[in-house]
Amino acid sequence: MRSNPTLSRATQKLVFLSALAAASAWSATSAIAQKAECYDAEVSARIVSQTPTIMPDCNDCIIMRWPWIVDLDVRRAQSGEVRRGRLTVLTVQHTDRRSDRAVRWKLRRNTLGGFNVVWFGEAPKRRCSPDAPPALAYITPPNGQTLEDLRREGREYYDRDN
Repeated sequence: MRSNPTLSRATQKLVFLSALAAASAWSATSAIAQKAECYDAEVSARIVSQTPTIMPDCNDCIIMRWPWIVDLDVRRAQSGEVRRGRLTVLTVQHTDRRSDRAVRWKLRRNTLGGFNVVWFGEAPKRRCSPDAPPALAYITPPNGQTLEDLRREGREYYDRDN
């Protein structure tokens, strides 16, 4: 059976438009995890809690990673201005990460006044200059909501109690 080149182009166009629609629907509340050129702090910490935000409705698309709200128990700051104790950070991930041990996390200040975790691919090797503007937060709550509201919605939606 011969393939129909018109159908192939039409299918490709449909896939592209679906991906574009999904990205635009999501972009109102979140950012694509950009490659970080630098980091602001490096800490040793253990995960205390990790909650996925609700994935956007994108009909017939596949989402591999989306924003999560993660609480870390910072045990030591290798560099940067981060206090020991509980710290809420934003990540972009596919599923839970191991939480039974402390690991090193490179963090980038974000536009919400907190931190994004930078670890995708090769982590940045240099610290950001003190006057570098913060990175766009991986997810921004809609007007009238907070990160805690998004965390609560994620816990309810995914039936999680952590």
